[in-house]
Amino acid sequence: MKNPTLATVVFLKNKEGKICLARKKKAIHHEGGEISYSLGTYNGYGGKKDEEDVSIEDTAIREANEESGIKSKKEDLKYCGKIFFFWPNNKDKISADMEVSFYFLENWEDEPKEGKEMGVPEFFDVENIPYDEMMNGDKLILPKMFAGEFIEGNLFLGESRFEELKIEGEILKLK
Repeated sequence: MKNPTLATVVFLKNKEGKICLARKKKAIHHEGGEISYSLGTYNGYGGKKDEEDVSIEDTAIREANEESGIKSKKEDLKYCGKIFFFWPNNKDKISADMEVSFYFLENWEDEPKEGKEMGVPEFFDVENIPYDEMMNGDKLILPKMFAGEFIEGNLFLGESRFEELKIEGEILKLK
């Protein structure tokens, strides 16, 4: 059984309760290739854990700071849960390819800005998140997070879109 790649996604939340999203300038890469349909979609800030990161929280802060240009501390992260991702070429569907921890960050310094990996940051009201311009699974995961629920589940990626999402024991089909 292989160990999944550890990664994070951090959503900046300003004092008005708006969520910061930016468009991905790079596709999600994995051992079998890339998830090209992730390119250009809105997302939070994040990435993979590397050897220098002591903890997954260190990864979250490093990635948020590098990708958005802000300054923040791991003590200010609010953990929201994790999703286990399974790539399209994963035949056993037992061992996840990636384990992604999700966080909110409400306290930071400086204004987020465009970087090499993420486009121009935009703040959205929770009621107006552009789910149709995000990865398909986000419309199932993020409303739970934004409602204050803890998230955990498995997400099976298809060749061109997410196929099914399992959260809290129920399977949710995507069309």
